[in-house]
Amino acid sequence: MQTTFAQPEAAPESQLQAMLASFVEAPPLTREALEGTFWRLFDIQGRLVTSFMVLAPEGLIGNSHSPSLDVWQLANGELTLSAVDGTVSATFKFARMEQGQLTTLGGTGTINGVEGVYLIHRVDHPRGAFMPAARTPLRAPRWLKATREGHRRPNLVVLPAGPSSLHPFWLEQAEESGRNWDLALGWYGPNPPRIETPHEYLAHIPLTKKWRLLSELFLPDSPLWDYEAVWLPDDDLLTSCRSVNLMFHLFRKFGLDLAQPAMMQGPGCHPNHPLTVQQVGNDVRSTEFVEIMCPVFSRRALKICIGSMHHVVSGYGLDHLWPALLGTPRNRIGVIDAVPVAHTRPIGATYDLRGAIHEQKALHRAYEHRMKQIDGVL
Repeated sequence: MQTTFAQPEAAPESQLQAMLASFVEAPPLTREALEGTFWRLFDIQGRLVTSFMVLAPEGLIGNSHSPSLDVWQLANGELTLSAVDGTVSATFKFARMEQGQLTTLGGTGTINGVEGVYLIHRVDHPRGAFMPAARTPLRAPRWLKATREGHRRPNLVVLPAGPSSLHPFWLEQAEESGRNWDLALGWYGPNPPRIETPHEYLAHIPLTKKWRLLSELFLPDSPLWDYEAVWLPDDDLLTSCRSVNLMFHLFRKFGLDLAQPAMMQGPGCHPNHPLTVQQVGNDVRSTEFVEIMCPVFSRRALKICIGSMHHVVSGYGLDHLWPALLGTPRNRIGVIDAVPVAHTRPIGATYDLRGAIHEQKALHRAYEHRMKQIDGVL
């Protein structure tokens, strides 16, 4: 359901002046303050343009479906939105502040062919509208182990793990001095964990699904935010320490924000999409899709996308949504073909597939996301 604002169909000049009376001239804005923030865009009559728009990295506009909303930038400290042809769609010169925080920007422009006064208001991710059963508040985990600041490697693997997790195989013959990633285990088994393999973090969050578990591990004050790249794999993947090292190396070398290792094909392997199957001879292949099974995020991309994980169960649909939230950047989303992993369990083995498809539809409605068909994605 779209959010609308109780404004009359036409706002007379006096009403416009009264509204702007509650605004002040916008203070000089900075890229650091705006990048990764979320907004609702509407006009002075309350007509909604978009309920969830992201000022994504590198000046892209995330989750946009309008040719009028392609790029954002700052000009003399003022926010401007530009169309696909490079013309300025709107410039925001006024601001509403609450307790010293910027909440709303107002300006003028022409969006979708309509000239007028436009407002953008700070929002957060939709919360629970599509999964009512998942509205309970998130709770910070109790860390059974956490590495000290100053003793951290640059990359992090965060693994929701249970008793049948394959991660011990990843660490066979691994040399601690050669590992470029730390390991955080979110143990979802019912009983307290007894972990013998190397790890830097451990939390016990029993009987909790992957996305809820990750959301609780990544609350704002979590030490897991202190990493430059983060891999969120399932625990039924088979790989090696050397492969994970190379995956992070190529992720950073190619300047990626969102990626995944390629999937192996053959006996005992269960790839989900032809697009993600390894293409031998490539290092990294640009795509518009990364599946939920094993995404790698840059820190800035994860900060944008983490809120989408709070209230889902299966995670269906997140893999189509994430690139959109990031503005679908060319050459910063891809499959790392040089690092194939094996998916050892068929899709849908642990949850209701029909319910997952229903969840995907509800998720996309909540974000007003328009899923498009992508070659090689089933």
